[in-house]
Amino acid sequence: MSKTIAIVGAGPGVGLAVAERFGREGFQVALLARSLDKLDGLVHKLAELGVEAAAFVADVLDREGLTAALQRVVSRFGSIDVLEYGPLPDLKAMCGPRDIDAENTQLHLDHQVLGAITAVRAVLPSMVERRAGSLLFTTAVSAQHPLAMTASFGVAAGAFLNYARLLHSDLVADGVFAGIVSIAAVVVPGNDAEIEYAAQFPPGMPLIRAREVADLHWDLHLERDRCEVFAGDPERFLGVPGIR
Repeated sequence: MSKTIAIVGAGPGVGLAVAERFGREGFQVALLARSLDKLDGLVHKLAELGVEAAAFVADVLDREGLTAALQRVVSRFGSIDVLEYGPLPDLKAMCGPRDIDAENTQLHLDHQVLGAITAVRAVLPSMVERRAGSLLFTTAVSAQHPLAMTASFGVAAGAFLNYARLLHSDLVADGVFAGIVSIAAVVVPGNDAEIEYAAQFPPGMPLIRAREVADLHWDLHLERDRCEVFAGDPERFLGVPGIR
């Protein structure tokens, strides 16, 4: 029987790369995001690779809607064996340390932490019952190394990281794995467009291909020997002039 990965916050970067990586290993793929049109394009790309995939509209800020979408995934595929949660943050909602307020903090917490908790609660009981499954999360280096330029995001990212760590230590006895990939680089597509894309960022900014991030997720799921790993080089990233 085929296994299924549900990718919450699926997009053309890391989400698609994770779908391709797990799809190559025989997984069925459920893609969840707000835009059906964009999801349908990803489903088409996966179909061209021979990966069975389906789109499910869901907004991580709508907890009841997210839970219902994950239930539809189970109805469609029979189970969710791996959950990957990594929606991109709202860049327009970033603010510096002295400008953080309660409303902005709540938005980032809703987007990262509470959305992740909602998704986990929807899939975890059946994983524990089967004594099998993986909970995978994607965040940024600011979860471990707070940066002034992404301060409001970093507050929630730190809580997101601790949630993953807590799940990792608590669930191991039940056969369920939890792990998190923190990206310390700019994620670029693995094609000729990456040079033009990278030019948008400060000189010296380290780059990483989306498929490399996906490989780390696969390694975490397969090896289950550590909770967290960096995609990229944190020291090099933090050393870029003006990054802090």
